[in-house]
Amino acid sequence: MKQVATGFTVLVLLVIGTALLPTASLQDDEGANGGIEIVGPYGVQSVSEIALSTALPRGPEQAMVYKTVDILISKDEALKIAEKFGMSGPVEESGGRIKRYIVKEEPYTFEIEEESGYMTYAWDGRYSGVDPRDRPENLPTDEECRKIAEAFLTSHDLMPEGAVFSSIAHGEGFASNAAKKISIATYKDSRVLFTDTLSGLPVAGSGIAVTVGGGGDILEVSRRWRDVEPYKEFAILSPEEAIEELKQTGIVTLVSSPTKAIINEIRLCYYATPPGTEQPYLKPTYYFRGTVEGEKETGTFFQYVPAVPELGKELY
Repeated sequence: MKQVATGFTVLVLLVIGTALLPTASLQDDEGANGGIEIVGPYGVQSVSEIALSTALPRGPEQAMVYKTVDILISKDEALKIAEKFGMSGPVEESGGRIKRYIVKEEPYTFEIEEESGYMTYAWDGRYSGVDPRDRPENLPTDEECRKIAEAFLTSHDLMPEGAVFSSIAHGEGFASNAAKKISIATYKDSRVLFTDTLSGLPVAGSGIAVTVGGGGDILEVSRRWRDVEPYKEFAILSPEEAIEELKQTGIVTLVSSPTKAIINEIRLCYYATPPGTEQPYLKPTYYFRGTVEGEKETGTFFQYVPAVPELGKELY
């Protein structure tokens, strides 16, 4: 959420749906794969009753586990990536706990982290919510934004191998006047997300997003990607067994004192933490999403249940 106050007018930018790409906190798959991103930290809570309102998916009895590969971006590599965006340097180095390489060329700034490879390419100032170019009526349709994002990544050799279109979410801004009790839409963008796939399954937490603004302008490109290599196949839990594990694990929800959870979606995927964090393997994982009833309120929940018993019950 962004807020800009001017006199009695308050501009509030609300990011709806996804985000970015993952943080170190547990995140909902709807933000990293297939809509992605509700990020925590939210508490895991037990629930006394879990019901199923969807058909159980048919899955394999075995699936590949992948071993993560650590990366270290050099200054020369950073420049080569920046050149794909049409930038020529020079490359600056930031200090601090996290070392970054930075290239600036108006109106964009490119940054990439040395140890994780997390990358952003952003049009400085276009997220203010007051730029008339980004009024809602100037934003292309969702389908047009998807084509613009795909064309940009492909033409600049930035579309990672294995990436597939996942979702579109919108950032919106409103100018409100408390005295008149009115609000006017002043800003809207489309965030087009492409996520990684392994063995035909989506990878929650590994993807690249393109934010498209008014007139089809590229406002930002952000990428967080886990490099991996095949390890070996393991026997995995069945959906029925995963539900039993879910009952033991609990659910992630903002609803206080949940009493009943209803599963609306269950699917097999991989879960990736951000590069630079400790995660030896990417394991097949069941993703659950649904509604939840509490003593005084209702809401939604999600949870990830690791599907490889031989490698333990930890998510990573």
